[in-house]
Amino acid sequence: MEVYQFIAPALSIYYIYRIVLELREKKKFIFTNFLWLAFWAVIAVLGIVPHELSTQLASLLGIKSNINAIIFISLAFVIVLAFYLSAKIETMDRKITELVRQLALDESKIRELERKRINKLKKKEESKLINKI
Repeated sequence: MEVYQFIAPALSIYYIYRIVLELREKKKFIFTNFLWLAFWAVIAVLGIVPHELSTQLASLLGIKSNINAIIFISLAFVIVLAFYLSAKIETMDRKITELVRQLALDESKIRELERKRINKLKKKEESKLINKI
């Protein structure tokens, strides 16, 4: 057995454990966690039986070389992840824009109310001064 056949499953188990903890604490979205769980499970299996799994994947996908199949699947994973992350970023950007707009409107309303209150106080003070005279 090669060194990577010990390291890859050990790393995978560590990250799977962390993902399960995050699932319990609900720190991330469920889809993201399952995506990473699948990724680390594949890494663990590839670490244990690299040739058998990669050869089966290559024949399933119709690719001649098992290395090319692994590279193709990895690239597909990265593209899917990039698409998912860009969609999340766009959603967050839209939400932040809406929040900033609402905050600006609320702040404007607060300033207007404070101006009105200050003007009322000034008028009361002026009327008190006039009444004293």
